[in-house]
Amino acid sequence: MSQMTATAPRYAAAPRRSRVTDAPPRTPLRVVQTVPMPVRHLWFVLGLGAVIVSGLMLMLVLNIARTEGSFTLSDLRADQAALEAEQIALASEVVDLSSPTTLSAKAEKLGMVASPSTATLRLSDNQVLGVAALVKDGKTITVSLSGADSANGSQEAGE
Repeated sequence: MSQMTATAPRYAAAPRRSRVTDAPPRTPLRVVQTVPMPVRHLWFVLGLGAVIVSGLMLMLVLNIARTEGSFTLSDLRADQAALEAEQIALASEVVDLSSPTTLSAKAEKLGMVASPSTATLRLSDNQVLGVAALVKDGKTITVSLSGADSANGSQEAGE
């Protein structure tokens, strides 16, 4: 290593700026008395304050109403989801209850028997298509059309 010691560089001193003596001396500061505000200015300031306060109150009321609306919307969406789930469950139940297997089981439970052939009625010209055959077991259904019984829709089964 070298034998030289590190020393801070020396700069020449900057020349001092001298004060300008040609400027007039400053006047000392003092407290100024306030001038009373005219009444018309007071009413203007009060009116302006009332407008600002009423605007802020209106913003507050609108914000509260919007918040209540969002809670209502959230509740309605939850209700809609529940109703959609219920609709899907009911539609599934209707499909299950209207399946041919379920209908034939309920018909047999009521004492109905399957027909060996079918006949249909064409409504456009009142034609009967096909021939209905008798059931071999000989079971028949008698429908009573008397006043009280037809209102209830009762049926009598005869053998």
